Formats: sequence, C-alpha cells, structure tokens
Amino acid sequence: MNRESVDAVRSKELNKPGRLAEFLAGGLWPAAFFLGAYFLLSIAVRLMLPNGLTLDEAEQALFSQHWLAGYGPQPPFYNWVQNAFVSVIGISLFSLTLPKFLLLLLCYLFFGMTAREVDARPGFAAMAMLSLLTLPQISYMPQQDLTHTVAVLMATSLFLYGLFRTLVRADWQGYLIVGAAIGIGMISKYNFGLLPASAVIAVFCDREWRARLFDPRILLTVIIGLVIVFPHALWLRGNLDLATSGTIGKMVEANAPHGLVRIARALGSLMLACIAFGALTVAIFAVAFKREFTRSLNAGDRWTRFLGLMMAGGLVGVVFVILFTGTTKITERWLDPYLLPLPLYLLLKLERAGIDTTSHLRRFVPVFVVIMLVTLVPLAGKTLTGGLTGSYTRINYPFTSVAEFLKADGRPAVIVAAGMNLAGNMRLQFPDVPVINSEQPIAGFPAANAMKGPVLAIWADSGRPSGSPPIDLSSVDRLGLTASPAKSLLRPYYYGDGKMQLNLGYLWLR
Repeated sequence: MNRESVDAVRSKELNKPGRLAEFLAGGLWPAAFFLGAYFLLSIAVRLMLPNGLTLDEAEQALFSQHWLAGYGPQPPFYNWVQNAFVSVIGISLFSLTLPKFLLLLLCYLFFGMTAREVDARPGFAAMAMLSLLTLPQISYMPQQDLTHTVAVLMATSLFLYGLFRTLVRADWQGYLIVGAAIGIGMISKYNFGLLPASAVIAVFCDREWRARLFDPRILLTVIIGLVIVFPHALWLRGNLDLATSGTIGKMVEANAPHGLVRIARALGSLMLACIAFGALTVAIFAVAFKREFTRSLNAGDRWTRFLGLMMAGGLVGVVFVILFTGTTKITERWLDPYLLPLPLYLLLKLERAGIDTTSHLRRFVPVFVVIMLVTLVPLAGKTLTGGLTGSYTRINYPFTSVAEFLKADGRPAVIVAAGMNLAGNMRLQFPDVPVINSEQPIAGFPAANAMKGPVLAIWADSGRPSGSPPIDLSSVDRLGLTASPAKSLLRPYYYGDGKMQLNLGYLWLR
C-alpha cells in the first residue's frame, strides 16, 4: 500500500465517529439510556454519602407523612410524586432520591421528543437532549438539591413536546399533552404560568398556526389543565398568603430601595440571571462551531422565530412581575420555564444556516461527559472534605448517631422538632413515628385520637442554658404530659475534624 493510500485510510479512521458518539447518534432511546446510566450513577453517589438530608430532601421527608392539596409556599406536585414513592417503597434516602432523577430523565426525554417533531433525524434528537447538559440549571443544580424546580423543568419539557406536536400534526393527543403539562406545571411552580401565556402570543403571531388556538380540541387542553389544578386551586383560595409569602420573600431584598432605583436593580438582576442561565451553553456552541455559529445568528425560519418569541415573551412577563410587585432580585432558577428551549433554539439556528449539527456530535461527546462527571463532584467533594476545609453541608450532620442515642433512651410515640431540616431528618430516622415541625405544624396531624405519649421534643441548641426550651410545644399540650428537664446532645460531624459538633437540645414529655 502506497503512502497516499495509508494517509487516506488513516484519515478515514480519524473521521469515524467514536463508539459512544455512534451509539448516541442512534437517537432518542440510546441517548435516554446513556442519561439513565448517568442518573443511576448520581443516585449511587448520593447513597454513598451520609444520610443527613439537604433542606429540600428534609422537606419531602416530612411532608411525605400526609397527602394534602397544599403544603406551603410551593405547589404540591413534587410532594405528590414523592408521597407515591414513599407509599410504595417506604421512607429512605433511596426513595427520597429516586423521584428527582426520574423526573430529570423525563425532562431530557421530552426535550428530545420535542426536537424530533421539528427534525426527524435520530442524531438531531440526541444532540438536542444532550445539549441540555450545557445548562447549569439542568445539569449542575439538581445534583446539589432542588425538588420543585425539577418538577417544573419536566413540566416545561412536556409542554414543549405537546406544543410542537400540536403545531406539526394538530391531533387531539397534542392538545391533551399540552393540557396535562399546563396542569402539572402550574402545581409545580407558580411562575410556570407565564410560559403558556408566552406560547399563546408566539402561536398567534404565526398566520398559519393561529388556527390552532381556535380549534375546538383546545377545550380538551383547558379541561385537562383545570382538572389537574382544581384540588390545589381550592386549597389556594384559603391559603393565598401562605402560598405566596415564601416566593415573594425570596424575590425582595431586605432594605430594598423603592421606585425607579428598585426597578433598575431588578432589571439588572434579570439581565445577570439570563447571562448566568445561558452563557455556558452559548460559549460551548460558539467554541464548537466558531465562524459557523456567528453566521447562524442571522439565520432562521418560523421555528426559530417561534422559539425566540416564546422565550422573549416569558422574559417580558418577568419584567411585568418586576414592575407590579416589590421584586428586586431575580435568580436564574426563576427563568427555567422560559429559557429551557435555548439549546434547541441554537441548534435550529445552526441548521437553518446550512450546518449539519448532527455531524458535530462526536465533537460534543467529550464535553457532555466532562460536564456529567464534573457535576457529580461538588456535593460529594464538599461533604467528604468538610474536616479539611471547615465547611460542612447538611449531609455531614450526624443524625444516624443522634437517633441511635435517642432510641437507647426510649421510643417516642410522637416527635416535635424545631425547623424543617431537623423535622425531616427525624422523620427519616424514625420512619414509624409521626413528626411535627413546631415552626409549621399541619392542622389535624397527627389525628387527635392517635396522639399519645411519650413525646420527644428536639431543637438546635446554641449550648447556652436559659429558661424555657426554644420550641413551641402547643401542638401536644392537649396530652397533658409532664416535661423532663432539657438536655444537650453533642455529636461530631461525619467526615469532620472531630472538633466541630452538632449541638441539639431535647426533652421528653411523659
């Protein structure tokens, strides 16, 4: 074989897609399998860490004791999903972790199905699915905590699939999916409501698609959405302050300015949130496609115009929220429903510029793999190195050791804990014992005829002895029990330096 033939063969070999890229180019299901393996690894990493719960995990553990139409500042969809898993497999760290990653997998899958409605090539659907990894809100943040946000991401992806299906085929199934997605989205996060509103505006701006809004089958969308939302809407009527106080409180800074200064600060916060949300994705695409990316910015068709209008509509809605509320702070998490389509938007722009994005999958696979590995490191790294850095996560809290000590002192019939995190951890450690959060008790729980002693009361202790214990015990007053003297319980943090300790106070009512 001559030199030219050898070079030709070598060039051909180098240009062959890698095995993983070739597998992923198979489309929706190979990409879903790949992501499923990543999420199984994510679950395994979490299960290898101590079972001290993050704040969101603790909330789910505590609320999994009861089925309610509303639980507080957050809508109940994720709680209902969590409760279903706990009902089937019991309360455990595994049952608290599994629903989140299943919903995340569905988010990626529905996004790939959305892309497939626009471009039937298997590689394009895979590229769209995996490009979600470039959004830190989708890849990194759920690894740290998050529950309700994951639910709204899944609902947004489902909504996009139903919407695109309706625009392409206009079948009744598409209208049904849109209705289900709107219902689920509205009971996942209240800010989801701006997404269907912006979609209606974007559809109306297209002369041909406008007819979809007046199709009689849209009644199916309305009915399905209302049926899903109805139970929570009834609860919301009597609990509006409770439902909105938490969200508004997070969006308003203490000692915030007023008037134009407030609005300017909020708009600046919105701009920074947009950059934080999408900058990494844009940078990765720009580096990968170079001049082709710059050329694609002027390309487009009705799909890119539609997605651009829809994303812009959501952001304009946020501006109205800023103008008509006291909002001073917008975080990138608040933009999830509106900017989730960004990777698909960029891919379609590139395609309309004549660039075959699927041929670049091999180039992107190492980026995707690095992102997947990097997102697994921070939570585990921070937990395992707490003793070296002096920075501890809630996962380092030694609640297993605390529970072992308390169980040796007796078995409680009811636990009253001060604060969500402590109450949720007590629920995990004492799975058969009703747990009450003294700071946010649920009316009627436990049932009056099921309440009995002994009662364990527990709180975070500063170590300073003072008068009465810093915990509200009015929820168990009707039992007429006598409190023992308060005691302190100190246990060293897991993976700590042996000096830093969790300090709890507790007493028994018998």
